[in-house]
Amino acid sequence: MKKSSLKGIVLDHFGTLIDNKDKSRRLEDWLTQVGLPIVIGVVCFCRGVKLGEVGTAVSGVSIVSALLCAMAVFLFQLRVDLSKSDKILQRDYDLVDQCMFNTLWAIVWGMGLSVFLIVCEAGGWLNSAKSGPVVTGIAVAASVHFVLVIAMCLKRLREAYRRIGMKDL
Repeated sequence: MKKSSLKGIVLDHFGTLIDNKDKSRRLEDWLTQVGLPIVIGVVCFCRGVKLGEVGTAVSGVSIVSALLCAMAVFLFQLRVDLSKSDKILQRDYDLVDQCMFNTLWAIVWGMGLSVFLIVCEAGGWLNSAKSGPVVTGIAVAASVHFVLVIAMCLKRLREAYRRIGMKDL
């Protein structure tokens, strides 16, 4: 893998969409994380929705992505510290790893979404009759996916707290 490749982050994130008991892919997770955003984006496109100004959205996505960087640092430190206790189970390590994979994906996705919105506005594609609904549909789908990934990160962070943080280590 080349140094600039993000393939590992992509594979790690989508590799978490599994049933932890038998490691099989969970269709429900795939439909939620991928299918739902696409459906919502297509509905926006079909209705001819066009974004106006995206400066606030870019600011919000950028701030959340930056905060997720802090969460990634925390998760890294937590993973290192887990090895200091003999009360931690493999499933706890797996949970922290999955949360880290999702967090890294959310950071990458958020940065990509911000760049996409900036380029679309700078290129005048948002207000165009032809491209406006297309780029809006893509932006909405990407935004929904971003929110869903963040929700998954928070769900896993909560579960890690319940399993690890509430233990008397």
